[in-house]
Amino acid sequence: MSSLETEKEIGLVSNEAQDILPQEEKQPEGSFKDYLRIFSYADKYDWCLNAVALVTSLGAGAVLPLMTLIFGKFVAKFNAFQSGHGSPDAFRSDISHFVLWFIYLFIAKFCLIYMSSLAISVAAIRTTRSLRRAFLEHTLRQEIWHFDKRSTGAIATQVTTNGNRVSQGIAEKLAFVIQGLSMFCSSFIVALSVQWKLSLITLSVVPVIFLVTGTSIAIDAPNEARIVRIYSQASNMAQETISSIRTVHAFWARAKMVKKYDDFLQQAHTEGNKKSPIYGVLFSVEYFCVYSGIALCFWQGFRMFQSGEVANAGQVFTVVFAALIAATSVSTIAPQITAFVNAAAAASELFSVIDKKSELDPLDGSGMIPVDSGDGNIEITNLAFAYPSRPGTPVLRDFNISISAGKTTALVGASGSGKSTVVGLLERWYVPSSGSIMLDGIDISDYNIQWLRSRTGLVQQEPVLFRGTVFENVIEGLVGDQRRLSAEDQMKLVREACISSNADGFIRELPNGYHTEVGERAGMLSGGQRQRIAIARSIVSDPRILLLDEATSALDPKAEKVVQDALSNVSRNRTTLVIAHKLATIKAADSIAVMSGGTVVEQGTHSELMNKKGHYAALVSAQDLGDDEEAPATGPKPADFSEKIDRQISLQPKLELSKTTDAEAQYLASGTLNYSLLRCIIIMFTEQKKLYFCFAISTIACLIGGATYPAQAILFSRVLNVFLLEGQEARDQANFYSLFFFVVALGNLIAYFVIGWICNYIGQTVTHRYRREMFDQVLSQDMDFFDRPENSSGALTSKLSALPTQLQELISANILLIFIVLVNIVSSSALAIAYGWKLGLVIVFCGLPPIVISGYLRIRLETRIEDINSERFADSASLASEAVTAIRTVASLTMERPILERYSNMLDSIVQRSIKSLLWTMFWFALSQSLDFLVEALGFWYGGQLLASGEYTTEQFYVIFIGVLFAGQAAAQFFGYSTSLTKAVGAANYILWLRTLKPIMQENDQNREKEPKGDSAIQVQDVDFNYKQREASRVLRGITMTIEPGQSAGVVGSSGCGKSTLISLLERFYDPTSGRICLDDRDIAEMSPRRYRSYMSLVQQEPTLYQGSVHENICLGLSTDPPEDQLHEACRLANALDFVQSLPESFNTPCGTRGIQFSGGQRQRIAIARAMIRNPRLLLLDEATSALDTQSERVVQSALDEAASTRTTIAIAHRLSTIKNADVIFVFANGRIAEKGTHVELQRRRGRYYDMCVAQSLDRA
Repeated sequence: MSSLETEKEIGLVSNEAQDILPQEEKQPEGSFKDYLRIFSYADKYDWCLNAVALVTSLGAGAVLPLMTLIFGKFVAKFNAFQSGHGSPDAFRSDISHFVLWFIYLFIAKFCLIYMSSLAISVAAIRTTRSLRRAFLEHTLRQEIWHFDKRSTGAIATQVTTNGNRVSQGIAEKLAFVIQGLSMFCSSFIVALSVQWKLSLITLSVVPVIFLVTGTSIAIDAPNEARIVRIYSQASNMAQETISSIRTVHAFWARAKMVKKYDDFLQQAHTEGNKKSPIYGVLFSVEYFCVYSGIALCFWQGFRMFQSGEVANAGQVFTVVFAALIAATSVSTIAPQITAFVNAAAAASELFSVIDKKSELDPLDGSGMIPVDSGDGNIEITNLAFAYPSRPGTPVLRDFNISISAGKTTALVGASGSGKSTVVGLLERWYVPSSGSIMLDGIDISDYNIQWLRSRTGLVQQEPVLFRGTVFENVIEGLVGDQRRLSAEDQMKLVREACISSNADGFIRELPNGYHTEVGERAGMLSGGQRQRIAIARSIVSDPRILLLDEATSALDPKAEKVVQDALSNVSRNRTTLVIAHKLATIKAADSIAVMSGGTVVEQGTHSELMNKKGHYAALVSAQDLGDDEEAPATGPKPADFSEKIDRQISLQPKLELSKTTDAEAQYLASGTLNYSLLRCIIIMFTEQKKLYFCFAISTIACLIGGATYPAQAILFSRVLNVFLLEGQEARDQANFYSLFFFVVALGNLIAYFVIGWICNYIGQTVTHRYRREMFDQVLSQDMDFFDRPENSSGALTSKLSALPTQLQELISANILLIFIVLVNIVSSSALAIAYGWKLGLVIVFCGLPPIVISGYLRIRLETRIEDINSERFADSASLASEAVTAIRTVASLTMERPILERYSNMLDSIVQRSIKSLLWTMFWFALSQSLDFLVEALGFWYGGQLLASGEYTTEQFYVIFIGVLFAGQAAAQFFGYSTSLTKAVGAANYILWLRTLKPIMQENDQNREKEPKGDSAIQVQDVDFNYKQREASRVLRGITMTIEPGQSAGVVGSSGCGKSTLISLLERFYDPTSGRICLDDRDIAEMSPRRYRSYMSLVQQEPTLYQGSVHENICLGLSTDPPEDQLHEACRLANALDFVQSLPESFNTPCGTRGIQFSGGQRQRIAIARAMIRNPRLLLLDEATSALDTQSERVVQSALDEAASTRTTIAIAHRLSTIKNADVIFVFANGRIAEKGTHVELQRRRGRYYDMCVAQSLDRA
């Protein structure tokens, strides 16, 4: 991002203005309204699917209660048979008749569940896609200053984690709840149809359940929304850190960043713990109410049976079973409620952006669209402006300038004087406070925004390229009909633009030419190469107006000269506004305006202003190289010779240096260890030593919860016999068993309260731990890890946010509920076999395996889909986050629609793949959910045979049948959790995989004590290097150089010749492919990277500042807080003290995201202070003063010279005036050292260096 964003004249900001920032927007609170609103993103097709899902879910839920009717009738027949009415044969035929009913129910339930799960899952994927798309669209529609605020959460988190949470809340979990409610209601409808009075008495518990659930959700939703917001801020910070990983490594700031991230996690953890009592109450009250309802029903039913109000025991049992099934339905509904709360909280955060009305909408179709492009005459009158984030600080005051059509006008002046702000206003990123900007006699606010921006080409100081190929990057600059041209025609335009911007030559040299991938933030290219591609992108659409904001600051003199010629060439007959610190680049401008304090103080041509001997003349004299005495020689120039060498070197065959084997590359890209679910769970649980106590308590609670089912089976069999007794004995028995049921209810109240409380506590602890660990692991990786395309900052941030959440879902509530289900299956099966081995074995071993197999197949299939989808979602999140990070570039190129289109296409492909795979996975799921009816049919039929033959007693049959009924249902329920299982397996595997990556550049026992000794000579010995992601092209070829202690060395050369790569090797971001780098003959690869990097400081070309205060940013590389005088001294050395002290909160002024509260020059000075405060022995300057104006550069340069006098300095520079006093200058060309010597020696040689000097000297006519 360029200084554009925030060029602010520094003055005291009123506190009122500062205070506006934090409380700007009311924070979203998740509510049920937000949940319902999600469905407004469903289209007609989705609504049809939802309607089908609703009807089929209601049907599926009603199947089990219908079984109670069959069971009730069976109990009546059964009791009749026991009492001696009817023959065994008649009894057998009755049983066969009932078995058929079970088979019909199986078929009905299978079909209904298949249809409902499929329909609702497809509708959810499609609805979430529309919501994600709408969110990104509204984000891109926001005015630019919306992004200047600190509060915007990381977009990658928003679209992935929040999108996933919404999707979960409206997919099969919703179907489960509808089924549960249907089961709940239909079981009572069945009961009412059989015995209305008893049913109404039992129903008295229902209002309590609904009241408790409603209250719990109402309390939980705002709490969850707060947590989501904190995580969103944490993600923002994580993305900021990962995207500037070089700075983090250079200053060994990993621990600091992890601590900062952990502070956010701690806040979320504290908020999250407040949910424990809510879950405790929610879980326990539901179970307690249902079981006490059963006790009440029994007690009252027996009295009504005795008094003759109820005809037979079958009716009482139908009502009791209905209450039991209501209990089962509650147990399916309770765990899903958290999914709704999460979905509402996530949606509320997405809606907070969607609802925010944009004050300057780039996609708004209104405004004038002239038929022709016009002349491009710009008139700015009485313009005043202050940035919305600092309304108290005016940046432009009474600013007037006229920019003539077809002419070049230049703006020069100190950093922070408002130059880039003018560009921001011409691009309509901001709205002036007063005054007007007229284009061809019409105020620019009357034009259509997209039209205006598409007629304007912008090249920024820090160019942003997007992931993709060179060709894809350049065609982003096409507008209107050009975007609809064929690929060949587009390639023709791209080539022409690249030839004009002097980029064609180096692009053809790349491994795949125009189709070479540039990597995230174009990390694979040098600054100058990026800049030339950006220039090509800006001119490819042939705009009427060109805005060049420091367009050549990143270029070396030679490239700069060629690009300058190219720019002069492309700006011919275009209205051009140039902002420059290097005055050589604007000498030929038709008009030059000098800015200071937000107004124009001088204007004229170069010679007019030189004659005035005012501000401009002072700037020029400060920049001159002072080589007048060296008159250009006549005759053939050595330059031609060096050109030839250049060509020869670049034409040499490229070496294939494949270091990483295919297997290693595949492993690095896999992101998984392919461990099984059980293995992952065991590893994760054994690690949580602090939680062992909680696990022990929750295990006991789960045993109580799971053992309730076999206990019920025994109680039921006993209670059935009560109806065969008479008189007082019967009444005593009935009272005793009713009381027993109430004791079970109390046991469940306690057990589930503990489970609810502890599962949340465990979940919060686990997610905190793994989020922190993942962030730490990611930051510890070597640079090669971040160069891989799948590890873009957006993708990593979305994983950081999504994976621990998925793990939390499993390790908190779900794992305990799954454990209860397993206890239930095992204990019920054991009971069945113990009570009657024949029937028990037949049912357990013929009935349960098919349920388990079908459920297992579903889990396997779902895991596969989940892996593919999470990868694709990370890709789409990466695209969205890249677009928002570079919002100014997106706005200036009017890329909003193409980006939305690409994003939509990515989401569409995910949706299509998911729908195909769902057809198959849902088949197995439906089977696992309905097979229990076939198991019951088998048990019924075989049990009936055994009863008819007198082999089994009634009690045996009931215990086994009811035990198996519960076990079968529990097995089906287990696979209802499979979605969270599959997601958690993927998440656990990724986290465990991250641990296996062992970075090479890390501190270990062998190197911990090895450190550089005092001032050492730096020796680079025959170093070759190529990036692993671009194996074919060597960047450095046989570099050998020695820099003595205390020397200052300059490194110059054309862009892309390997200068910055040298700095990366000296910082040990990478190790050389061959050769070595030594300090006094000690290989740096053997030293502790921490101690080695603390020996040096790095100032980069595009400095990164982090969220936090100026003080925190300057002290980034220190392990302790420095004394105030040390802090002030570092700032004084960087010429930053005055401007920092003039800030509203001095050193405590927040820097904003990526430091956008400051201009480029101010950011650079803070970065230099950050380097100086460590008092390094070696100072690495990679274009350290490129963002500074002449005045600041002069002061900073003298400060750096002073700093360099006591330490070794290596400076990469394109402005030769900054390194002319160096002890030795190395001239790089094509990865080799072409020349070396002092400024004077190299001048005499009349080689490459001399040509650069000539290109840059101002006083030559």
